[in-house]
Amino acid sequence: MSFFEQIAGKALPKVEEAEVKVDLSGMEKPEALQKLNTVVTYCKRSSAASLYVSFDPARAGGGETLFQPVARYFKTEKFNGYVSHVIPLMTAEKGGLFVVFKL
Repeated sequence: MSFFEQIAGKALPKVEEAEVKVDLSGMEKPEALQKLNTVVTYCKRSSAASLYVSFDPARAGGGETLFQPVARYFKTEKFNGYVSHVIPLMTAEKGGLFVVFKL
């Protein structure tokens, strides 16, 4: 059981369960946020229930990851009433967020 599963007290959603997936690996922050905005706009128009956003994981000496900018983006979306909740899904190979939209 992962650290996040222990905190949640239940099984986390699986990446495969997301209706829409986007990989921001290797992208710089401005380009990644622009692509993310395009995908989220698509999710809103198509009434997608969930989205999985993946990005490069944190590495020693690797600098800032996309976790904070992407999480801030969804904080705003939640404040505006579009997002129900966001769950971090982190592994050694990928960082990611599982987003559940309000329908």
